[in-house]
Amino acid sequence: MFDTLQYYYYWITYFDLHTLNYLVAAIDLGSNSFHVTLVDTRYTPWRVVSRAGEKVQLAAGLDDQGCLSQEAIGRGLDCLRRLVPKLAKISPNNRHIVATNTLRVAQNSAEFIVDAELMLGAPIRVLTGEEEASLIFSGVVGEVADTSYRNSKKLVVDIGGGSTELILGQHTPKRLQSFSMGCVAFSSQFFPQRKIDQSYIKNAVEAAQHTIATAAPNYLNDGWQVCIGSSGTIKALAALSGLVEDGMPYLNLASMAKIEQQILAFGYLDDVAVEGLRPDRGEVLPAGYAILKGIMSSLNLDHIYFSTGALREGVLLRALQP
Repeated sequence: MFDTLQYYYYWITYFDLHTLNYLVAAIDLGSNSFHVTLVDTRYTPWRVVSRAGEKVQLAAGLDDQGCLSQEAIGRGLDCLRRLVPKLAKISPNNRHIVATNTLRVAQNSAEFIVDAELMLGAPIRVLTGEEEASLIFSGVVGEVADTSYRNSKKLVVDIGGGSTELILGQHTPKRLQSFSMGCVAFSSQFFPQRKIDQSYIKNAVEAAQHTIATAAPNYLNDGWQVCIGSSGTIKALAALSGLVEDGMPYLNLASMAKIEQQILAFGYLDDVAVEGLRPDRGEVLPAGYAILKGIMSSLNLDHIYFSTGALREGVLLRALQP
């Protein structure tokens, strides 16, 4: 392992001599996937140069003692080896790397982080739940700044691989919470033998409702005007709904019911394959669906819009603030 990491350290140092200072990267080490977004800051607003991501399912490697398996650590480091070349032109000072729930809760997260930082040539910031929620909200607010929802009071929902965030505010977050439920964790917990069954979905929906039950009154009574979802799970579900309003994809209870029937047509998580759905998204879709249905039921939601702005966009906005 040391020889490989030493190679990457010198490789990154070499290319640092040829970096372009106007290029900035946001790297998100999530519980389900790792993502890199590269932007050119010579433009206002910045211009996205490239996006890349891979399924890692780090959260699936957590054992009952909260430790990451060596296999999961290996998957994560292997993914970074493939992503590192995309950072060749990025100065280490312009690499903004954040980690979310799994690396936040894993007892042995340092085993991964030390090697990952050496590979990436920059420090990894392990976000608290509140920090993650705040950055997600910033990303969504930035994305809808040119829409009719700019001045609306927003409820933002983000379903990740290991945690789910609810954030309430207008231009800045007023109330934010992170809940320990995510589509990777729920896939393992509520779909035994990876089988899909209506009773399993029902159990997962009820668990999601129970998880946010104590917080629900705070959101129900706070007078928000529009609910906006972010993350790959809500993106996939909104794409399946096929509904668009004011230029934004959205879900409602009727489209959710249709999506559940589509999901139930498959026997196992590994069988889920829907046209337009990214292949690595299928296996966590039933769990993600159940979490969103539980949230919609608890908060009496009928409409939830999808925004492409999320954590990485929030990281960039904060990093590039004058």
